[in-house]
Amino acid sequence: MRLTIQHETRYTYETTVQNSIQYIRLIPRNTPQQRVHDWHLHTPGETSQMMDGFGNPVTIMTLHDAVPEIVLRAEGVVDLTGKPLTRDDSPFPPQVFLRHTTLTETDEALKDFASQYSANKRSLVRLMKHLREHITFMPGATTVTHSASEAFNLGAGVCQDHTHIFLACCRHIGVPARYVSGYIHSANDDHVATHAWAEAWIGSNWHTFDVVNTLNVAESHIKLAVGLDYLDAAPVRGVRSGGGTEHMQTTAWVTKATGSQ
Repeated sequence: MRLTIQHETRYTYETTVQNSIQYIRLIPRNTPQQRVHDWHLHTPGETSQMMDGFGNPVTIMTLHDAVPEIVLRAEGVVDLTGKPLTRDDSPFPPQVFLRHTTLTETDEALKDFASQYSANKRSLVRLMKHLREHITFMPGATTVTHSASEAFNLGAGVCQDHTHIFLACCRHIGVPARYVSGYIHSANDDHVATHAWAEAWIGSNWHTFDVVNTLNVAESHIKLAVGLDYLDAAPVRGVRSGGGTEHMQTTAWVTKATGSQ
């Protein structure tokens, strides 16, 4: 399936901002599951390229001029091959993804919940489904600073929270699991195109677990970055001077390319 992606992120500020540095993970890489046919990233500043420790392509943008807003645009065409995940595509051994972070720490309530499940795919699919039933998808209920335990106890959140909770549960029962950021195609025009899901290491392969959509195959997913949690794989993170309060608006569309099957 060939998909066309259009993604815009707009940051506006109370006053002008300057000396901005942004770390942008908005370039998908070629894998056995996806082939990048065409891709363009538009930024207002100077850019350089690097690869982070998790193997994610990172664009570093620097902007010295004083500006009232920063607009980032990514667009391109990606072919999804339908192939299963590769056995090992990380510069680290899977056991690295057993490490908890501030966003994936478990409290007693989450430990008790996770302990009901075991380290096999069938049990993790049940975990995924039960989490989706327990955690209501509710935009605005949480922020990017909410931890897995906080969202679990709140009983609400967005895809990032569902993913953090799943990661926390997996790591508690000894299953390496990593955070994935990217896009998802849906026939529903109201569906959010930017997305987050998990991958868990079971046996000798990574396996997809999209909690929000209760999917354990990534047939409509375009991967941008992986990490221990959101902070490692966030599409955009940065620092700046001035500006006051920041407001972010992001819009994205993922559609089938003309002539795609």
